[in-house]
Amino acid sequence: MLKEDLKKIKVEHLLYSNEISVRTANCCLYSGLNTLYDIISLFEKKKSFLKIKITNAGRKTSLELNRLCETYISKLENEKSETYISKLENKKTKFNRNDEIIQVIDNLSVQEKNILFSLASLIIKSSKISNEQFIQYGQYFSNEFFNYFLKKQFHLPMFWILEQHIKKDKSREIAIITDSFNIFNNQQILTLDELSKKYNLSRERIRQIRKMGFRKTFEINDEIIEYKKRDLVKYGLILQNKTDWLYLLDLCQEIDILCQESQELQNYLKEEKCNLSIEFSLHIIAYIFRDNYCLMGSIDELNKSKKWNNIYLIKREYCDIFDFDKMKIEFCNKLMNNDTDYIFNIEDYIFNSQCWIKFDYNKTGNLINIVKDLLLHEFHLYSDDINGNIKIPANKEKRPTDVVYQVLKQTGRPMHLNEIFDEFKVILSNHKYTEPEQIRPYLLKHEAISFRNRNSVYTLKEWKHIKSGTIRDTIIEFLLENDLPKTAEDIIKYVTKYFPDTNISSIRTTMLNDTQKRFVFFRNNTFGLRNKNYPSKYKLLEQKGGLKISFEQHITELEKFIINYKKFPSSSSETKNEQSLFRWWSKIKEKQILNENQKTEIKRIIDNYSLYEANVNKFDSNFNILKKFILKNRRIPLEIDDEKYLYRIFCKIKDDFLNYNMSEEQRKQYIELMKLT
Repeated sequence: MLKEDLKKIKVEHLLYSNEISVRTANCCLYSGLNTLYDIISLFEKKKSFLKIKITNAGRKTSLELNRLCETYISKLENEKSETYISKLENKKTKFNRNDEIIQVIDNLSVQEKNILFSLASLIIKSSKISNEQFIQYGQYFSNEFFNYFLKKQFHLPMFWILEQHIKKDKSREIAIITDSFNIFNNQQILTLDELSKKYNLSRERIRQIRKMGFRKTFEINDEIIEYKKRDLVKYGLILQNKTDWLYLLDLCQEIDILCQESQELQNYLKEEKCNLSIEFSLHIIAYIFRDNYCLMGSIDELNKSKKWNNIYLIKREYCDIFDFDKMKIEFCNKLMNNDTDYIFNIEDYIFNSQCWIKFDYNKTGNLINIVKDLLLHEFHLYSDDINGNIKIPANKEKRPTDVVYQVLKQTGRPMHLNEIFDEFKVILSNHKYTEPEQIRPYLLKHEAISFRNRNSVYTLKEWKHIKSGTIRDTIIEFLLENDLPKTAEDIIKYVTKYFPDTNISSIRTTMLNDTQKRFVFFRNNTFGLRNKNYPSKYKLLEQKGGLKISFEQHITELEKFIINYKKFPSSSSETKNEQSLFRWWSKIKEKQILNENQKTEIKRIIDNYSLYEANVNKFDSNFNILKKFILKNRRIPLEIDDEKYLYRIFCKIKDDFLNYNMSEEQRKQYIELMKLT
């Protein structure tokens, strides 16, 4: 073997033949060492990779590269290429059929396989296959269809090869992916619950495997995926080598948009005798040629937020100058809010569209044809006249905005969002919305509808006897009507006329939580508005230089702290303010000489916020335990064996998050932690 021959041995081949690890392969590729020749040349200069800095390479990787180089250098010195050629010639006489070829290839060393490149033409004379392709896909030369296709088309049937890999893959990860996404034609897609039962795993674990497996294998992004699992390496080698797939660019060269109905791609998949779905095939093209095409839509049938009903592959040159997502939204609105039929000129629309990112007159003709295809397949709108006009039909379905008003009007009272949605679905039973939250925008946009407090209760503005807005709005209204500050008792009497379910504690909490913007608290335990002028005898309860802080101010500061942080102050805090509040609260509870008002206030704090005092450190301790587990395992705990306790902790913290039973700081902590899973 000559040293020049090492240029033919790429890093990917070393990885595929198990001569180097995934980690080492990635370090080499990141550092520009693409062939065995590059690696050995660098080694010969420095004598050891321990002295060489290459990207992300540690001691273990450096030693692995040292051993690799020493092995090959030794063979370069002691063996001649004629020895290998002679050996291969002897082995060549042992076979005549393709299946025997495969068996011999599997028994060859990497060096023997590379020298076999020179003999490959004797086996596949009519093909234009490269040495690298022969080694990677040699296992398929025993297949009759593969050989027939290769001789006829002069390129590999890459969709067929990808399908064979997926079908033969017995890994759980790929099995869950194929059960979850529309990979094959006429395939049944299983729900998370069905997958959980089939694979005997929790629903959450299935979701994690499905998400991570798809990301590592088929997700379209610009990152270099590090294939740590052996069963995913083959997909990286197949999909990241654009050269093998270049024939698809010739197929699509004159086509600006492809979709599920595109006959060109359907016919080609038939030629490859491939059962991959057209949707998945479009996704694969977008994955490989992401610099040439953009994918509109998703093969994820469970994606509730998907923007497109179908999947489209559009040349990137048009996506870079025109916002097709914005165009889709515009036409959704046109169809939804249209009362009468009218004629729509698509050319005028394109020339005057607000969807242009960068106007290009030379591409308007092609863009018009792309938009026409999108309108046809997405909205079933097509032009049947000589001028290219499109008829926009009247929306005969009742408009959702009118329906929500009709529901409230007929009921004659304020209604919760869930109630409104139930009646909404009775009237519009076939409407696409499936969740109450989806109709909230219609309620907020309607000029005749207002919300009542913040509990998802809505009312009509024309009902003057029913107070709309929030409790805070009602408090402000009351204080604006009075020239002097008012006690919490006065305020609660007014507010409960309109909101009978509220109480004095929530009223005080509302005002104390907003003393920086709207409300002020005076020393005589009364409240006012910050932007209003009051007589000078009313003194604000604020600390002034050198003055002793009063009991009332301490109580106010304590209550603010509890409301903001959902806990009582702690002695172990790093902030002086919290430590000071802790010391004062500890002393005042033990103090014997207190007046009746002070005793009442202390009792009120204890009664209203006892839950926080009992659990002051519980969140921190539970969160830290859960965090250690997730950092170590990169997943949430499961409801099995010794993880049950941690699983219950996770469920409790998750429920608190969903029900807003956390401080903002705790919510941030939870969100950051979930990003690690």
